[in-house]
Amino acid sequence: MSVLKEGAYTVPSRVIGIYNYLIKAKGHQENREKLYQVLSPISLLMSLNKKKQDVSSNLDEIPEEEIKKDPHKMIKAVTRQCINMGLLIEDDASIKLNPEINKKDSLPSIVVNLFLSPDNCENHDFARVIAWYLAQNFYDAPGNWEETETQLRQQVGDGLLELNDTRYGQFEDWSCYLGFCWRNSLSKKPVLVPDPTVYLRYNLKRLFNNQVNQQLPLAEFINRLGKYCPIFETGQFREEIEQQIELREPNHLSGVTSIALRRLEDEGSIRLEKLSDAPVLLLTAGFGDPGISHITWLGSKTNGGQS
Repeated sequence: MSVLKEGAYTVPSRVIGIYNYLIKAKGHQENREKLYQVLSPISLLMSLNKKKQDVSSNLDEIPEEEIKKDPHKMIKAVTRQCINMGLLIEDDASIKLNPEINKKDSLPSIVVNLFLSPDNCENHDFARVIAWYLAQNFYDAPGNWEETETQLRQQVGDGLLELNDTRYGQFEDWSCYLGFCWRNSLSKKPVLVPDPTVYLRYNLKRLFNNQVNQQLPLAEFINRLGKYCPIFETGQFREEIEQQIELREPNHLSGVTSIALRRLEDEGSIRLEKLSDAPVLLLTAGFGDPGISHITWLGSKTNGGQS
């Protein structure tokens, strides 16, 4: 079961809590029952329930009888999802970090790679939804569940990529945490915005093999990006979606990818150029010279990124 289908327990903050505890634990592991008791003490759960009497509280509701029956139901569910995605593994009575993950990397980057792994399809439903969302018109993308449901029904049919109103909240939380979207709270009703600038900024070093000032044909860069993160153009999940919907013209990048590249150019992380007699891809963001043939990584220019 994926993080979308599990319900509301497996949110990024709880996965962060488990990871931060185990990354500092001896051997990156802990006894299962001790892990549950430390991260979800019964006294804390009971205290939170008392606070829920305040009508302004938006904390998750866990009925008191449920706490008494299985006080660690929530942390067990989150731990199980972390095991399903490959972040954790079980070892007899212990839970430990998967030794194959790169512990020097940021947790969002680790989770993205686990979600998109061809060897573990557990969270490929999330991959398909985010691939669909990043393929939308940047200026007219659905910003809430009601708009998303309508758009999905029109573009992919009644299956809605297995998304529903409950799973949409999970999709919002994870897409923002992983750097593919952000929430615009300027209006009275916050909306979700498709914008993978944060994800791209953090992964430019990988896409350019950590070679600052390396210049690549833009088409080669997009091919690398699609292989590394297949929710983008040329990637497996994106191509699955683009076979169903026609939102991008040939030799054009989507508006969402175009905006992200322009933002990275504005902040000084990359340089976009149109070299004479070189094949170009067309950026569809609506400003600047749309024809771009090459991209150069100029190094990390900001402190922004995944943490």
